[in-house]
Amino acid sequence: MSIGADVLKQIICNIKVRRAPTRHDNIDFRPVITRRISKIKPLSVVVADKGYDSEDNHVMVREKLKGFSVISPRHEKDVPIWKTRGKYRKEMKRGYSKILYNHRNKDETIVSVIKRLFGEHISSRLIRMQNRRELTFRCITYNLHRMLNLIIIRWILQSHFFLIHKYKLEENHNSLEL
Repeated sequence: MSIGADVLKQIICNIKVRRAPTRHDNIDFRPVITRRISKIKPLSVVVADKGYDSEDNHVMVREKLKGFSVISPRHEKDVPIWKTRGKYRKEMKRGYSKILYNHRNKDETIVSVIKRLFGEHISSRLIRMQNRRELTFRCITYNLHRMLNLIIIRWILQSHFFLIHKYKLEENHNSLEL
């Protein structure tokens, strides 16, 4: 399963489900990124792991979508820079922002939360049901769970801020009466 997520809010924006042994995830990069860009909002930074390292992916994100790509190079130490093909892959080989790249961990956190909430095993017997329905519904349910948590957190913070503000107003009012 490949996911496109908003890592700031940890919400899944797009998924592509395939059976694990049949294909490599790099095939799913373009559909996940382009569908997300057209339906949700423009991308500013795309962060991906070594499995998605290809010059075509960098070119698509940087030149076509006008974003910034941070994709760790596959052969970081084995192959010298001059043997690496592609302008953007050489740039990644020379160095990339580790701070931006560490946001990729939030994708792993999303997958971990889905497994923790709904279990690792799929109960459907038919492949069609496993891919299309069960995993998709798990992602939708995760998004609902996450949005509810964000709403509750915002409500608590706002009510806490309101109480502090109210207390300060009462304190100021009492000091004016003296």
